[in-house]
Amino acid sequence: MAKVLQSKIVKDKIMSGSPRIAGTRIRVRDVVEKHIVLGYSPEDIAEAFNLSLAAVYDALSYYYECTGEIQEEIKKDKEFVEKFRKDFKHEILS
Repeated sequence: MAKVLQSKIVKDKIMSGSPRIAGTRIRVRDVVEKHIVLGYSPEDIAEAFNLSLAAVYDALSYYYECTGEIQEEIKKDKEFVEKFRKDFKHEILS
């Protein structure tokens, strides 16, 4: 059973338990990266992902309430990519 965290944010088995917008496969971190890293406005994110503005704000609200959790997800993904690059560097370049 999905655990509802904000009105539109759930954590369940979909997307490996990463908090996501209900009814989609869009993770909170996807919204956060577009907003914080790429500088998209909430309106631009809503348009890019075909979401309601309320869903975008719920994702951002979840992030600001649980920043450590989302930052840890981002860190783990970066570590995985770096390890993959290191482990397969010779195969990729061949």
